[in-house]
Amino acid sequence: MTITSAQPDRFEIWRERLSGSVASITITFIIVMAVGLLWVGPRFVSTSNIGIIGSFLVVPLIVGACAGFALLAGVVDLSIGSMVGFASALFAIQIAGGMDPWIAAPLTLLACVAMGAINALAIVHFGADAIAATLGMLTALRGMTWVITGIGGASGAIFAFHPGLFGMANSRVLGLPVLFLLAIVLSLIAAGVVTKTRLGRHVQAVGGDDKAAARAGIPVARVRTFALLLSAFGAGVAGIVFVAQLGSAARATGFGLEFQVYAALMIGGYSILRGGVGNPVGGMLGLLVVAGVSNIIELKAISPYYTNIIVGALLLGAVLLDRLRGGDPYE
Repeated sequence: MTITSAQPDRFEIWRERLSGSVASITITFIIVMAVGLLWVGPRFVSTSNIGIIGSFLVVPLIVGACAGFALLAGVVDLSIGSMVGFASALFAIQIAGGMDPWIAAPLTLLACVAMGAINALAIVHFGADAIAATLGMLTALRGMTWVITGIGGASGAIFAFHPGLFGMANSRVLGLPVLFLLAIVLSLIAAGVVTKTRLGRHVQAVGGDDKAAARAGIPVARVRTFALLLSAFGAGVAGIVFVAQLGSAARATGFGLEFQVYAALMIGGYSILRGGVGNPVGGMLGLLVVAGVSNIIELKAISPYYTNIIVGALLLGAVLLDRLRGGDPYE
């Protein structure tokens, strides 16, 4: 009798583990890697190819690691893509004017945090709808980006090449971009904060049920303000990194990035419909899966539109899994 009763419990434990968001995206990641190896061959996992993928993933990884906190707190920040564009333009115009990068970077981050504070003021303290408020910020930041890049020249681009900054941003270790490795470490640190610290538990609790969190003594307004400021700060860092990598900024920088990041985060197990659900590791793997699919399509010289079809299917599958989990607590 004892053995029989223990078996369903063990089965239930494994069923929950395998149906969890991180397990689902891990399996998907393994499948993408297997398809890449079988279809493309060894060059898919070559250092040079991973380095190319990693260079393009640095900005989305930084944005995703920070914006994920806003999602966990129950806030969708649509302004992150335009925030990256604004930060890149502001940083680039300062570098082009001869300012030291170590002075220009803090000033840029301060401006981005100020924009994040406006989001927090509207959403947290005045009760504005998060989608509407951050959509307004998206539009305003995109306009400011066009104004700043217009100052840089009629081409709509600002050339801000700084040899030291460029060399540091494009340095490599064992053939892999240092910034890519640091972005992965940032995602792992974010996962540690979410899963192992009181702050992480508070963010999840606020996103899961803000009224229950308030009754438990959690400062809901403070937590959501922190999440929005962190989202803006991460986008600011990503904008600076973008300029450091390329030595320039353009009007279209960051355009549509919010959809790219949020699609990958949802594939990785985050929920836009309900807060408190998601894991930075899952978000990181979601971005890697999307990048892997895109890279396979590119290496096989297939129309890039197939990437949209596959990513769309993965996103629909992620939404279905989220609904099937039925509001289970964060794992």
